[in-house]
Amino acid sequence: MSPFIKRTPLLTTIVALIVLAMGLSWTGDYSAGERIVTVRYLLFALSGFIAFATPYLFFPDKNTPILQQGNMRGGAFLGYLMQKQSRFYSPFCFLLAVLLFGDLNDPTGSLGLKAGHFIYAVTFTTALNLMALSRYVKSGRDSQFWQESEKGREMRRKVAYYFKYPIDPGSIPSLINTLLLTTAGMVIVIAGALLESLPGAIAEPVTGLLFLAFGAAMTMKLRDEPGRHFYPTNAFFSEFFGGGAKEDSVTERREAEQLWWVPSPIRANVWQFLQQTDRRIPAGRVVAAGHALVWFIAYQRPEEEFLTTIWVLFAISHHFFVLLTMQGSISPSWLHRWMGSPFSWLMSRFWMQVRWILPLVVSMSTQLFVFGVPGFAAQGLVLAVFLTTGFALASLGAFRLKREVS
Repeated sequence: MSPFIKRTPLLTTIVALIVLAMGLSWTGDYSAGERIVTVRYLLFALSGFIAFATPYLFFPDKNTPILQQGNMRGGAFLGYLMQKQSRFYSPFCFLLAVLLFGDLNDPTGSLGLKAGHFIYAVTFTTALNLMALSRYVKSGRDSQFWQESEKGREMRRKVAYYFKYPIDPGSIPSLINTLLLTTAGMVIVIAGALLESLPGAIAEPVTGLLFLAFGAAMTMKLRDEPGRHFYPTNAFFSEFFGGGAKEDSVTERREAEQLWWVPSPIRANVWQFLQQTDRRIPAGRVVAAGHALVWFIAYQRPEEEFLTTIWVLFAISHHFFVLLTMQGSISPSWLHRWMGSPFSWLMSRFWMQVRWILPLVVSMSTQLFVFGVPGFAAQGLVLAVFLTTGFALASLGAFRLKREVS
């Protein structure tokens, strides 16, 4: 749930019902021990997700002018940042509660054990978020150094020469933070599980509380002057996410003729969409993280119907990028009216999404080989839903453009 989406009671209820249905379908008939193992695997996956998603959650911050005019500082500033995190991760915490307490076979069984591990899961998630907040908010000056210094330019040249891959040196501190946070989270999960087998059921909750104390101590170091770190970091990521990368960035190197799967008449339109959306959100990395999450769920060996539902939901989520192209800041209506007809933009949005078919097929087929699911019929259903919903959303964009024209 994005912190920039205004919450309404209806939206909150819908999200809660979706999370409740997912949790009960996943572990509704599990024993207490199986629930604990499932939560550990989920925390393992959350470590990587929190490490990757945090800069996209915070930056760029559209409220920066208000924060500066109001001269927000100290604890109030930290509270503002932490509120962003809490709004985004509250559905995850609710999912943890459903996974542990949503016992359809024995609702009142092992309540103490479940409560202890719920405390551990929530304190772990909070601690890692606080660590991510502290690390990323302070990364702006280092990122700017690598972006503009001769040392950074030399790194860019060496990576491009030896590995044949364009890298923006400004992303090096973020890469380091991602690796450190992911490793720290995974190590804590493993350590908690090992300690649990030695002194008893209290070990993991204590581990979570100690981890929380460490994360809180890191964050409190920002309390005096959080704005001194936040504003340079926000400025850097505003430029970085907004397309300020230099000539070696992936989006700058993409050319219209490389879009081989797109019909020639609309290739330039699709190229424009991909340029703008990838500058806002790195689509490839986001989708790859989604595939990793689906594989993590598949590793739990859920029922085939549940896994098929997850694949359908994941396929539909790809169309978030279609919604991005309907924003005026990315593709203004006057430009569309000038460059083509509503039908041409409908087809452009649809063919933009065709690029995800091959990764979906490869990932589902590999999963079928490893786990025996989803079958070919289920894969066909996923692809049919993906194409149908993609065309429907593209049609919505064309309808809006046609209505504005008329």
